[in-house]
Amino acid sequence: MATTIYYKLERLPYGSVRRYASTNKDIVQKGGYPVFFEIYGKERSDSYILADTKNDLIQKYGQNIKLVDLSVGDKSR
Repeated sequence: MATTIYYKLERLPYGSVRRYASTNKDIVQKGGYPVFFEIYGKERSDSYILADTKNDLIQKYGQNIKLVDLSVGDKSR
């Protein structure tokens, strides 16, 4: 069974992207811990950020993970 990881990408006013990811949906939506948090420079594409996120989480949870985007609703990736 796949481990579900919820994530949210937020564009900051100066162009960078803030990423939150957790196995707990409420933490990603409302804040809290534990959360995988990272800020990426404006030159990083969403596809790069998602690939980096997936690689980080595979190291922790193994190959069988499912990413669910909470940035714009519940959209599986």
